[in-house]
Amino acid sequence: MLIFRNRLLSVLSPEVRQSLQPFLKRRPFQRGEKVEKPPHAVQSALFVEEGVISVIFPLSPTVNVEVGMIGREGMTGTSLFTGVSPALFIAEARSAGWAFELQPDALMALVRRDEEFATRLERYRAWRNVQSAMIAASGRAGNIEQNLARELLMLHDRIDGDKIVATHEELGAYINVRRASVTEWLHVFEGEHWIKSRRGYVEITDRPGLENAAGDFYGPAENAWFDMLAKLPPDAMAAQ
Repeated sequence: MLIFRNRLLSVLSPEVRQSLQPFLKRRPFQRGEKVEKPPHAVQSALFVEEGVISVIFPLSPTVNVEVGMIGREGMTGTSLFTGVSPALFIAEARSAGWAFELQPDALMALVRRDEEFATRLERYRAWRNVQSAMIAASGRAGNIEQNLARELLMLHDRIDGDKIVATHEELGAYINVRRASVTEWLHVFEGEHWIKSRRGYVEITDRPGLENAAGDFYGPAENAWFDMLAKLPPDAMAAQ
C-alpha cells in the first residue's frame, strides 16, 4: 500500500486508501505554475504530498488576493465534487513539489461509491471556508506585523525544514502590502531573532516568537483542521 504524506488521505481508513490507489498518479508542479486558472476548466484534483499552493482570487488584472493555502493537509479541485467545472480561483504553486492527481471522473465515482471519502472531502471543503475566513479577518483587522507573521507561519507549516523560498515582493503581494513594508517588518523580525532574512528566502529561527506576533490570526483555523477532519490515525503518523 502507498504511504501518504498528505494528511487528508492519511485520515482515511486503510480500506478507502487502498481503493483510491489505482486511480492516483504522481503529478509534479513547478514554482509559479498555475495548476488552476480561470476561466479554464479544473483538470483534476491534486492531493499535495510536497510543496505549497496558494489559492488566489483575481480581484482585477493587477490585484490578486490570497484566500487560501494548500499543503499536505489538503487538495486542489474542490469545485469538482460540487459540479463546478470552470476554475473560480487561481491555484498557484509557491514552491516546486508534487501531488497525487485524481481525474474528475474517478473522483466523482469514488465520492458516489464511498460515503467515508465523500464525507471527508465535504469536511475538508468546509474547513477551507474556515481558513479563508481567518485570512480575510487577518487582512481586514490585522496589521502588517500580524499578517506577515501569519503568512510566514502558514508557509512554514507546509514545507520541510525552516527555509521559506519567497521574495519580499512576493510576500507583499500575498498580504496585499508594498514590498518596502515587508522589508521593513522582516528587519524587525530579524532584530527579534525570529527569522533570518536572505535574498530569495526567509529562515524561521524562533517559531514561538512569530506565533506571538501573529496573535489570534494564526492557530484557530489550524486547530479546526483536527476538529473537523480528526487526528491522524497511528499508521499515518509514520508518514509525517
